[in-house]
Amino acid sequence: MFTVALLAIPLALWAGFVYLGREQLGAVGLGLAMLRTVGVAALLLLLINPDRAVRVAGGAPVILLDGSLSMGVAGGGWARALDTALALAGDEGTVTRFGAGVAPFDTLPPSAATTRLKQALNTSRASGGPIHVVTDGEIGDIAAITPDALRDVAFVIIPRDTVPDAALLDVHVWDRVRQADSLDVAVTIGTWGSGLAESANIELISNGRVLAVRPVELPPAPGVGRRQLRLPPGLLPPGVHVVRFRLVTAGDSIPGDDRRTRIITVTEQPGIVVVADPIDWEGRFLASELGAVALTAVRAFRRVGDNSWIDMSSLGPVTVEAVRDAARQASMLVVRGGNALGTDLGARNQAVWNWPAGRDTTFRFLRGDLYLNGAMPSSPLTGKLALIDWESLPPLTGVVPVAPGSYEWIALLGRLARRGAERPVLIGREVGGVRQLVTTGSGVWRWGFRGGAPREAYRTLLASGTDWLLESGARRVRETLTASPVVSYGESTTFRWTVDPIPDSLTVAFTSAESGVVDTATLWFDAGGIAIPNLSPGAYVWRVTNGRTSGVIAVEEYSEELHPRTVFTAGGDSVAGTTLVERYARENWWLFVIVIVALAGEWGWRYRKGLP
Repeated sequence: MFTVALLAIPLALWAGFVYLGREQLGAVGLGLAMLRTVGVAALLLLLINPDRAVRVAGGAPVILLDGSLSMGVAGGGWARALDTALALAGDEGTVTRFGAGVAPFDTLPPSAATTRLKQALNTSRASGGPIHVVTDGEIGDIAAITPDALRDVAFVIIPRDTVPDAALLDVHVWDRVRQADSLDVAVTIGTWGSGLAESANIELISNGRVLAVRPVELPPAPGVGRRQLRLPPGLLPPGVHVVRFRLVTAGDSIPGDDRRTRIITVTEQPGIVVVADPIDWEGRFLASELGAVALTAVRAFRRVGDNSWIDMSSLGPVTVEAVRDAARQASMLVVRGGNALGTDLGARNQAVWNWPAGRDTTFRFLRGDLYLNGAMPSSPLTGKLALIDWESLPPLTGVVPVAPGSYEWIALLGRLARRGAERPVLIGREVGGVRQLVTTGSGVWRWGFRGGAPREAYRTLLASGTDWLLESGARRVRETLTASPVVSYGESTTFRWTVDPIPDSLTVAFTSAESGVVDTATLWFDAGGIAIPNLSPGAYVWRVTNGRTSGVIAVEEYSEELHPRTVFTAGGDSVAGTTLVERYARENWWLFVIVIVALAGEWGWRYRKGLP
């Protein structure tokens, strides 16, 4: 355009001067000036022959139709999207559905639990034709697609209409609880649209029965809110339970996103038992902070007399037999005080964390300021303990001198008054698949008492030790095959083989928890020991045939596709299926026609007017 203007303006001035100024032909001169300007400008363009970039489309159009669940829910534009795709395809184009994968076109309702466009774009490039994407814009993998891959793709966005919807976005509950403890539940609720009630009910359902109902306040729409619930103890008997949480809301237009599933193991005894004998500040902080960092139920007992014990949570009296029974059944036993190192409270094959007390007569206790050394020896806990700022911690009050055995490792070292030999503060060992820790230092509770960075260091120490103890070697050997317990619809249920060698395949029987129907499938493992079966929504009890490994898994009906999400906005300057090519002026035949018609017309007009 710039080249045309550069030529046309001086030519128009020259022609106007000739016909209107010198020859003074009036209206006839204006017409002749226009013919000369157009003819000479076109002639000069052909002589200069400039080039320009143009977009060229080729091949039959390819229409990618979004077949995810979000297109078919209340407010979705599936009917409009279907008509639009067919209109864009015409007689020559093809329509392909995309969602979790790529599928041939059909008019069935949308069913894909995810919206993945990248694979569909890659497979459509080979056609060479223009690509149109008909979608509601809620594309899950849009961040993984490069801008170059989207540049020549035309998007037709058909956003879904806003309808009243309340969704149960998440449910957080401990996967292992004690039967006598309350069930603490944290739910995350999202709301959209207008017309919803201000409150709703959360129902807890197991085996088809509603066990509890709790009212909750809904966040103002659109919004997201977190609500805390406490359910009474004893709702679930001991065992493994598939528990469903349902949000019941008046005016909800999309009921599919208000149900979540969780697997909860209920035990008669807690996962961690703390025994303090006698009680001191170390025992008190152990009981309270372990309950905050452990991902399982914690129960603590303290001795108040020769044969008198109390529950540190309820402060009620308990018998010695009850304490011993709880200690034996716990997955992890924490002993503070007189029963440490050689206690007969626990079972022989359980994880134990011993914390000898300074007043114990069994051990020689060295008092004094014990400063920990930040340069830790190599141990299974080094990675997590390295995050602690050791210079910010107060010194411990003393240490029990213990010489580690050849099969033991040291996680922490310290020096009394920063002088003398280094003394082990935290020792670990694993014998026959059973793990144990011993904290020889006293006064670690002072870290938690100070708050801030020292308290976080105290929690890091407890969390790292607890994680290592509960992942005992004996447990790993038994659980050679593990599975993700709960996944949303559209996510992959992943089975992982945890030991070497990895088998090629494994036959697993899946029994539906609802109908009791048994379906047998073959798991094929990749090089990393991962197998992904295709399971429909529901709860299943799985068991390896000719083996003892088993478990419970659940595939939820919930999918993020059901509730509104962020809409991708396509750029407005892209043209589908086009390629930039160079075009020259002489390739345009109509420029030759313009030169001939304009100059011949000027000559003929001048001839009729008798002009030379």
